[in-house]
Amino acid sequence: MLTQKEIKVLELRAKNLTQIEVSKRLGISQAAVSHFETNALRKIRDSKETLQIAKKLGIK
Repeated sequence: MLTQKEIKVLELRAKNLTQIEVSKRLGISQAAVSHFETNALRKIRDSKETLQIAKKLGIK
């Protein structure tokens, strides 16, 4: 599950803000923005893979 901070970072990045712009808006470092973004995208990718496996196994 995504954290609120991860969601906010993705929302701002989807508006084409740079990581530096996001960091300024949220009052966190650019490194923290990078960390939140990377973790969120990994979680989304992992969730998609889990759903694909579940479908192949017939799990609903």
